[in-house]
Amino acid sequence: MSKSRSLYRSLAPLRHRDYRLFFISYLVSMLGDGVWLVALPWVAMELGGDSSELAMVVGAEAVGLVSCVLVGGALADRFPRKRVIGWSFVASFAVLAMLTAVHVIGDLKVWQLVGAAFVLGASAAISGPASDAFTPDLVPEESLHSANALESTVRSLTMRMVGPALGGVLISLLDSMSVIMLNAVSFGVAALCVAFIRPGVSAGSVSEEEAESAEPVPYRQALRYLFGERWLWVLIVWSGVVLLLQSGPRQVLLPFLISDRLGGDARDYGLFIAVTGVAAVVASVVLGARKPPKDYARWMLLAWTAGAAPLAVMVFVPSFWLLLPMAVMYGCFSTVGNVYWSTLIQTVPSAVRGRVISIDWLGSLALVPLSAVIAGVGSGRAFVVTLFVLGGTLPVLMTLATLRWVDLSALRPPGEAVKKAEEPAPEAPEPLVGARPAS
Repeated sequence: MSKSRSLYRSLAPLRHRDYRLFFISYLVSMLGDGVWLVALPWVAMELGGDSSELAMVVGAEAVGLVSCVLVGGALADRFPRKRVIGWSFVASFAVLAMLTAVHVIGDLKVWQLVGAAFVLGASAAISGPASDAFTPDLVPEESLHSANALESTVRSLTMRMVGPALGGVLISLLDSMSVIMLNAVSFGVAALCVAFIRPGVSAGSVSEEEAESAEPVPYRQALRYLFGERWLWVLIVWSGVVLLLQSGPRQVLLPFLISDRLGGDARDYGLFIAVTGVAAVVASVVLGARKPPKDYARWMLLAWTAGAAPLAVMVFVPSFWLLLPMAVMYGCFSTVGNVYWSTLIQTVPSAVRGRVISIDWLGSLALVPLSAVIAGVGSGRAFVVTLFVLGGTLPVLMTLATLRWVDLSALRPPGEAVKKAEEPAPEAPEPLVGARPAS
């Protein structure tokens, strides 16, 4: 009986028609993104591009993400979110279809690939905050936790495992440009699924008429709300600093650690990434099946910290195989923290939800390139050890300081005893600030 209850809880969001369509669109688009990660370098190489030109392509996508993410949040609060997501998928479909058409004509250049990558990054920046803000409009509040666990499962499977593997197989059977054409089809299917969503039909839905009739809240009001909620801006800063400390060592230095110090190769690094992906999937499935704890925010922060701490030990292990338990810890606990955070941030008032989420996205994205630059500055043993140790220990100290300075006990998972924040009245947006007691 308990197993059936767990399964019911984990799949509860799919009972709602609108969310089923949204979930299918999310699944298909994420799968296409996983394939794109593999196909993109091969297309650049087939066009005669070298490593610097490939870096330009990847960098253009990152620039598109960072430069447009705040615009995406503003659009998500100004227009119906279904429309924002749908048109961003259409834009991605159009640019990939044009890329394929130019390739068929036989005149595709690397600079065109750079432009397409920028548009895809911008499209993701616009659809991402809108998608995160749209989920609470499609499911009842008590199902938000399970919905985020489902989406985390899909993201881990498609982006870390199935998508790249499928992309590699398809490229071996077809040419890489054909695989990009399939990615275009995935965005077309996702756009169609979003088009069939009828907000206001499922429980928890907000109709398009309600979204369009609501008076938009000025950006300064959104910022006043954000900084009026101590828990919110402190945790956004916390996660941004942790990414600054951790992403460079993980993405830049860890492959060299595996190769130069532990005698590993690309297969070993791939195994490390795969293990983190499997741990993330398992954690997401278990989270979706379990009732969230009452001390939701505290557990979220502790989970994030548990996922970050092993970095301090990685640089001292004598064998590659001892890295794998740490990969499990990172994949598992970072996923738990991310699911909890996604659910918490979705409880902010709908009128500013898109902009708050976009600011969170910006805090996560903006410092990652800086972290990579810092990691690439030096390669000496002492420098590497220092970055790994600081990356694993400072988040622990930050967590202790946060728990003392911010009262997280008042924050509960959606659907529990604490009432969800009141939505600001359209005719009087000023009460938005302090709509929920600040922590």
